[in-house]
Formats: sequence, C-alpha cells, structure tokens
Amino acid sequence: MTASFRPVLFLKDKCPWCLKLRLFLLEAGLKDAVEERMFAPGDDAEAGIRAHLAPHFDKVTFPTIELADGEFLQDSQAIIDLFAEREGIDVSSLPVLDQYIRGPLATIGALRKELAALKG
Repeated sequence: MTASFRPVLFLKDKCPWCLKLRLFLLEAGLKDAVEERMFAPGDDAEAGIRAHLAPHFDKVTFPTIELADGEFLQDSQAIIDLFAEREGIDVSSLPVLDQYIRGPLATIGALRKELAALKG
C-alpha cells in the first residue's frame, strides 16, 4: 500500500466472505482505510469490476483488494492477515468477527462442503 494509492476493496453483495472482511475492517477501526466497490450479481457495476480484475487472476473471486496500482490480493483471510499484521491488530481480540467466523460462517462452509459432496 502506497501513500498516494488508497486500497480498493472489491466486494460482492451478500457474499459471506466479503461480510467477514467488512466485519474485520469495521471492528478493527480500519473501514476508512479502503475504498469499497460493491456490486450485486447482475447489476451494472459487476461487468466492469470483473473486467478490471480478470487480467490478474485465473479465476475472479471475492473479496479482492487492489493494494497498489496493479497489486492485487484475493481471499478474505489473507486480506485480514495482511491488515492485522501491518496495523498490529490481534484478530482474536475482535469478538464480533470471532462470533461470525465460529457461527454463521462455519455453518455456511459446512453446507457448501456437503453440497459439493452431494453433487459428486
């Protein structure tokens, strides 16, 4: 992250991993450290966001952050880990994020695995 470039966070509406990252930023007091660009599947912003990210990844997933011009990172946990390390934040000290990860997000992950197994 450079002084002249404000990181841009690309988020998909109703994405549980995007919510995880947003909870971290909010609870850690870092929400204003990034510019958020959110889209809902099928809306006018989606195609432009995907076109911007596609040259940098084999598969575009969300959340994704542009840390500097042309420097991108995917995966909610990787982004959280980066900001936590840079800002000296102990992620385990964030109770709302912890509750979300251990509760709803864990359930969503288990259901996704079960669905994938059923699809074979």
